Amino acid sequence: MNDQGLYAGKPHFDASIIGFALLFALGLAVLALSGDWHGGFIAAQAASTVLPGWLWECLTTLGDGRVQMALMLPFCLRYPRVFWALLLGALIAGAMSRGLKVWLPMPRPAVVLDASQITIIGARLTSHSFPSGHTVSAFSFVVAWIALLGWWRALPIVFIATLAAFSRIAVGAHWPVDVLAGGVIGVAGGWLGLRLSQRFRWGLGIRGHWTLIAIAVIAVATLPFDGQGYPDTLPWRIVACLWGLGGFVVVYLRPLLRDGWQAANRPLAGLLGKDSTS
Repeated sequence: MNDQGLYAGKPHFDASIIGFALLFALGLAVLALSGDWHGGFIAAQAASTVLPGWLWECLTTLGDGRVQMALMLPFCLRYPRVFWALLLGALIAGAMSRGLKVWLPMPRPAVVLDASQITIIGARLTSHSFPSGHTVSAFSFVVAWIALLGWWRALPIVFIATLAAFSRIAVGAHWPVDVLAGGVIGVAGGWLGLRLSQRFRWGLGIRGHWTLIAIAVIAVATLPFDGQGYPDTLPWRIVACLWGLGGFVVVYLRPLLRDGWQAANRPLAGLLGKDSTS
């Protein structure tokens, strides 16, 4: 399978993505009407104890864009349109998230709640709670896959993104309202990235693609050295790093050294010039 059908018209796709975002918005509305900005946090943390803390730490790293790049690297040449759409979606969603964090510098649970009321796993974060950036990143990642695979086959990716989002509450970093807002922004950003990638196609050219791959490789290579406050995830980060860099060597570097520049780029040949409905 390749990603030629990424932009193919699918019945009710846009409506389903809007509905997906509205589910998160509905949760936000319920919390807003309750008048409790911090509602649901203690109950959600209590529910999270069914899984060990180290697993929540690993799940929360799935909201790290570098981990996502590592998982994607072995497949970027097979799915170049998806790769480009994911990057644009991440940039758009990330910009929206960062703007809200600066505009609304809300305190995190560790500042508001007493130590006896909260379990903190990993770093003790204190500021810029709204929205959850990891959740934004996790859900911006799923939209292009839904567009390509359909909801049923993309359901495992959506489920993993949901676990990554919930992990932000489990580790004590975010309120439920932060996660719900992150879901809205991530889905919206992912959808905008998908549509923009259909028209702005620089990342599908050979030079553009290799530039983005080089950036991804550098980012992935930093994973063993920067856990972003979750040192216990080091084994998982090393595995993700080796997976991503190994994929780069096998998919990109080995064909380049063995067969030369043109042969290595044959899968990308003509991709930039194809119409947006290919």
